[in-house]
Order: sequence, then C-alpha cells, then structure tokens
Amino acid sequence: MNIYHHRRSDDSLALYIDGNLQFDSRDEAVYHESLALPALCLAGSPKRVLICGGGDGLALREALRFPNVEAVTLIDCSQEVLDFARTELSDLNENALADPRVTVVVADALEYPLADQSFDVIVCDFTFPTTKESSQGFTVEWYRKLNAALARAGTLAINAVSPQNTASAFACLVSTVRAAGLKALPYRVCIPSFRDHGYGAWGFILASKRRVTISQLRNIKCPVATKQAEISLLARGAKFSTKSRLGFAKAPVNNAANPVLQALLLNPAGATFSALGDTPPDFPHLVQQVEITHPYHSRGMIEALAEQVVGSLKSIDLRKLVDELAARAKQLPKRILEELSTLREYLSQSLLDLDLWGTWAARLFATLILVMTIANSISPDPAFAKGGEGLGHASFSRGYTGHGSFDSPTPSFNTPISGRGFTSTYGREPVDIYGYHYTPHIYLYDNYGGYGGGYGGGGNRGNGQRNPNVQNIYQPKPHKPLFVLDDDLLAMENGDFVVPLSETVFLVVSEGQVNLMDSQGGKPLMPIFAEPKLFENIKKEVDAQTTDLDREVATRKDWLSWVGWTSELFGSVRDDTAEFLNLQDLKRRLALAMKRVGSSTESHSIDVPDDEVELFVGCHVTSDNRVAIYTPGGHPAYTDGKTLIGPTGKKEPLSPQLKTAIISILNKMIKEAQKDIASDAAEQRSLMTDQRSTESDLAEYQSIQMQNSYDPTYEVDYGTDSIPVTQAIEMTQRDLSSIQLDQQVLEVSARKSQKELERFQALLQAWS
Repeated sequence: MNIYHHRRSDDSLALYIDGNLQFDSRDEAVYHESLALPALCLAGSPKRVLICGGGDGLALREALRFPNVEAVTLIDCSQEVLDFARTELSDLNENALADPRVTVVVADALEYPLADQSFDVIVCDFTFPTTKESSQGFTVEWYRKLNAALARAGTLAINAVSPQNTASAFACLVSTVRAAGLKALPYRVCIPSFRDHGYGAWGFILASKRRVTISQLRNIKCPVATKQAEISLLARGAKFSTKSRLGFAKAPVNNAANPVLQALLLNPAGATFSALGDTPPDFPHLVQQVEITHPYHSRGMIEALAEQVVGSLKSIDLRKLVDELAARAKQLPKRILEELSTLREYLSQSLLDLDLWGTWAARLFATLILVMTIANSISPDPAFAKGGEGLGHASFSRGYTGHGSFDSPTPSFNTPISGRGFTSTYGREPVDIYGYHYTPHIYLYDNYGGYGGGYGGGGNRGNGQRNPNVQNIYQPKPHKPLFVLDDDLLAMENGDFVVPLSETVFLVVSEGQVNLMDSQGGKPLMPIFAEPKLFENIKKEVDAQTTDLDREVATRKDWLSWVGWTSELFGSVRDDTAEFLNLQDLKRRLALAMKRVGSSTESHSIDVPDDEVELFVGCHVTSDNRVAIYTPGGHPAYTDGKTLIGPTGKKEPLSPQLKTAIISILNKMIKEAQKDIASDAAEQRSLMTDQRSTESDLAEYQSIQMQNSYDPTYEVDYGTDSIPVTQAIEMTQRDLSSIQLDQQVLEVSARKSQKELERFQALLQAWS
C-alpha cells in the first residue's frame, strides 16, 4: 500500500493511497457525513457500530458524534494509516481513535471473525479496489457475512464507486448487495475534490434487512449538526432513471469465484515515459491507450517483470519495432499516430544508448507500451473488457403463441466478455456469452430425435405412430449443457436445444420436433406441437450471440497477432489463446446445432384463446381447469388430471408420470408468478414514492421560480448539480411523465401475472 499526503500552505491536506485520492480536508465532511450519518439515522438509536476500513478516523468521528453510541470497533489493515490518523489527522478526526468507546483492530476486515457479534450500524469504507485482492471487499460473500452480523433493525453503509464514470461497476455493486439478501438503496453525492480529480459524482449504498426507501432518506431528522453535507437533500441523489434501475436488476453479481467487478472498473491512468539523461518526448494520448497503466502497476512491478524476461528481449531493435508498428498505424486515431511519429523521429535522431533509458526495465516498458498501445487501439484488450449485465429474463418456455414478446429479432448483446469461463471451464461447465460459468445440470434422455405415439413414457418413436420394432431400444443417456443462451434455453453438447420447464421436466428441441421429457427416468412423456416461432426465435437468439462471438473472435485474433509470440513468457497470453480457441469451437458447435435443430415440421402457429393461459409452449390452461396439450399437427389433447382425451377423441387414463410433470411445472409457474407480482408491487411502491417526491420537487422549483420573479437564469440544486430553475422544472416534468408511463406498464404486467397465478392455483387445487 503506497500512502502519500500533500499538505498545502493553508494547512489543508489531501491523502492518497495507491495513487487514488482518499479525501481532501477542504471537503471531506461531504463524503464522510454522506456515508455515515444516513445509516446512523435510519438505525434508530444505534449503540454498537462496526467500521471496516476507514483507518483515517473520519467516519469514526461521525459515529462518535451520534447520541447513544456506546461502542465502535474499527478494523483496518494498515498500521501506517492508523498511525497517520493518530498524529497528522488528529485535529481533523477530533482524536477519534483515542476515544475510550473505540476498539481499534489492526487486521484484514475480511478475515475478522464476526459470527458471534451483532452491530446496529456497519460502515464499509474500503479504498477504491484496484486489484483482484482488494475487490474481495466488494463481493457477495463479504456482504453475506456483514448481513449475518447486522442487527435486525441495523443499517449498512457502503462506500461504492462512481455511478457517473463507472455505471456498470456501480450497478454490479448494487446487484451484489441485493444478492446477499439485503435491501439496497443506492445514492450519489457530488464531492468537489473528487470531481476535480475526474472521479465524477460518487456513489454510496445504504442496505438493511428491511426495505430502505427514498422517502426515508428524504425524511431523515439528523440529531447532529452537519458541517458540509445536506442530509435531507441526499434523497435527490437517490433518484435514478428507469434504465438505471433496470440496470441494477440485470447487473452481474461480484463473487469470489467470478470477480467481475475488476473488469467493470476500467479506469486507465495517464502514465508518461521516465528516463535518465536525454529524456524521450512525452506521449499522453499514446500512453493513455494502454490499459495496463493502472496506478497499481508500479515501476517496481515493471522492473521485476523485466528481470524475468529481459533475456528474451535483448534482441529487440526498438527503431525497427516502431517502424513496423507505424506500418499498421492507418487504423490508429490521428492524435496517437502523431505521437507515434514523434517517437519515431526521436529514435532516428537519438544515439539510443541504453543508459539514456535508465535501465533495461525502462526499455522493456517502452517496448511493451508500444505493443500494447497499438494492439489496444486497434483491438481493445479483452482482459480489461467492460460490461457484463448478465442474462436477461426473456422466457423461451412461453410467449411463442398468440402475441408473444419475441416477434422482433433479438439484438446483439454487444457486451465484451468479462468472465473467465471460456478460459478455465469451457467444455466442463456451461458458460454464457459473457464468459460466466454455471454448475452443470445433467439431462437424461436418448439423443435420438422424434419421440411419438404414447403419452407418459412409452418410448415409441416416429411421427405419432407406434412402431413395435423399436420399443426396446430406447436407451437414455446423460447430457450436459455446453452453452447458456438464456435463462431457459440451453445448447447441449450433442447439438440439441433444451428448454427447462421445472427441476425435472424439460423440452428437447431437435430435428424439427419438440418432445416433453422427464429427467427422473429419462423417458419421453409425449411429443409436443413444434411451434414455428420457437424455432425462429432460437435461430434469432443463436444468430445474435454468434454475432457477438464473431466480434470477440476477431478481437482476439488481432490481439494475438500482436502478442501471441509472448505466450511462452506470459500466462495471460496463454489464457487469451485458450479463450480464442474455445470461442472458435463454440461458434462451430452452434452452427452444427442449428443444422441439427432444423426448422419446425409445422406450417402454422397456434394462438392462445383469450380465456386460456399458456403453461408452456404448446400447452395451455383452459377456463374449466383442464390442460390442452397440442400434439404434432396442431391437434389438442385434453386432460382434467385423471383422463387424457386424445386428438381423435379416444380416452385413456392420464399416466402418473405426465401428471407429475404437469404439477411440477405448475408449482414452478406459481412461484414465478408470485415472484413477478411481488416484484411489480415493490416497483410500483417505489414508483409511487418517486412520484410523490418528484411532485414535491416540482412544486418546490415552481415556488422558487415565482419567488425569483421567473428569472430564467436563477439556479437550483437538481440531483447533484446546479442548473437553471426553468430547466429543472422541464426535467422534473419529464421525470413525472416517465414515472406515469412506467406505472402503466407495471399495471398491465401485474394484471397478467395475477390472472396467470389465479388460473395456475385453481388448476393445482383441482388436480390435488
């Protein structure tokens, strides 16, 4: 940990850790009051407080000012920071570390035992995560540990990242906190010193076992005076657009096994050449293209690397290398090409004695910068790819009949791979387009397509006709998913597509046909109508994700054309090579799967009547509590849970296997409908709160406008910015319109989910 402080002539100071500003004493109260006081207020009368990180004692100062606080435990891993807090910062933190209520622990907070403790307030004030190790303090495992240590009415305050400059990373943290079983309320604050450093508006997260709302934040009555922060105005910083809120829901979860946060925090630092003697020219734009110049990539690291590989690089002719790079520079931005030309001119005029470069490390650094620069400028480094919003929630088991939601082509994800699945687990565990890997679920069935004839596990093949010659050759085999196209669409290793319907029941889509399967016995239950839209949309989904694969393959191919020769030196390049080959393999296997799946054997689609509800593709729940299962040819078979009436009118007892399968699907659909209803209700409550607060803001802006004689230049606070009052009124009115539109969409969704829930529950009761 590299700690540096800058004290100015006016006795103010700024503290930096690993190159990142921690605080500036001129506005640090904005940060620490905004972080700690809301959590302390919402916890009621907190007595026990835990602070993780925050060794400067400034968040501790806020906790000690709060009435009723009896004990504070502060855990920080840096003795150096704590010593600095006790000396240089003692006036600023009001000698907080010497308070008898405080217990200071010098340790890694992540390793500190919390199992038998309970805290009313927990404050996470970790430094900005610049390494995989430091990002462990932002994982779902850590937040679960804090959840267990949080009192029932307790509140957790988290120093996050910038929602302005690193929106995907901020959304990831919100998603991660919620995945830990906590209710989370994100908000942002404008801190002048952070803004001056280019960090943008800064983000925090309030979390609790109970729901935390904007209304609660707005109505906080803080019992202590604040120096710089306006606690009652923080609610304005908690207003996020619908798009942002949906982003929170879709964002990936940062966990120890799949630490995606680091890839989302791509903040390259501007490094410059540093050499002895005749110093080479400075190249800010050129060097800023190099993703590896993050502050934690120190000169010491470069020198250590040089010692290992210098022997292999002695033969490099730097002049020739720059000439070769310039030959491919047509694809570079103009300003970078100009800087490359400047370096080329310098090299042609300089004697280039190695002593002028200081050390072999400097020469190596310059060489690697050039290679990485042009490679990253032409093909962004996949190791630092941004993005990764996770899979969507579109259903492949429903929505293909009538007026489903998949009538338009699926857009390309256009999101770089950020997980490590294509490097480490591809072929052993299923992965998705983002490289995230999943625990494999084994599906037991015979991979011979076209089951038909019987209902309930007869194992007959063909197009609905029994064939006595093949009754005894059905041999179910275990199959693993290769690729997760969506939440409920899997590409299997053998080229089939599987649509999971419940834990034990699934559809196999292959060779133009669809079959309902039971994984418990691995037997086909019955053939299902091969809905053409299902096949069309599988193709659209595969095409869209293949487009992404094409882009990723091209990126890695060009990247490896520059750095592939270093694979014997660098494990990361070997990983990139493995990832490239696996992406190519997936493309090939998806193409084969599309040939295998073919087109539907049916010529038309089936609409869902208005009085029916779709259970899954090709299966409807009727208004009289029967299930209609459409068979090949579009002919329905009806069952009331006891008898099955075939398309020809023939009656036979409903097989126990088929009944059990339908009930298992019903149970899953009931849970999903209940979850959707609860989610819609929570979102509706949130929108109502937003509407009331937005209407209040509008009234306030209009009042201010009138009090200032309708002066169009008069500025007011809007979120974390100051803008003209007329603009604030216009934007607030647009916010209200957007909220009302969202409410209408939610009402339609809620009515649909409620109708489905009631129909499914009635059917389950009738069949029980």
